[in-house]
Amino acid sequence: MEIDDLLAMVENPTRRRILEMLADTPSYALRLSKELGISQQAVMKNLALMERNGMVTCYRESSSMGPDRTVYAPNAEFTLVVDMHGSVFSVRLMPEPGKPIGTEGAIVRLEEIGKELEELERRKNDLLREAEALREMLGMTAGAEIPRKRTEE
Repeated sequence: MEIDDLLAMVENPTRRRILEMLADTPSYALRLSKELGISQQAVMKNLALMERNGMVTCYRESSSMGPDRTVYAPNAEFTLVVDMHGSVFSVRLMPEPGKPIGTEGAIVRLEEIGKELEELERRKNDLLREAEALREMLGMTAGAEIPRKRTEE
């Protein structure tokens, strides 16, 4: 599932509440309707949309109180990460650990790893420059042992 499709599914508060309940235990439309306090028609409309988009799956289950009922359960696993800090904004869909991610997912992940490694290298260089400035401030030569902080007894 693409990020935009996923965001379209989870942007709706009713769908999020339905998914939250289904993640806890599979259920059927009438029960969801009663527990959420919304019409059964609204629940069915959202379940149908989520099923078409692969978020939920359904199966028939016999009922001791009447005809068979359609039970819905989650059908997708994902982690969605949104970062917004200063001049950085990113949205990433992370694969579940140990799950096959396919060729496209592997390429995307390799690009993410490359960016993370570049950022780590920038951060390392920043820390090395800061350490050098602090050594100069303390009058230390490169490679000199860092003095221990004194503790009062």
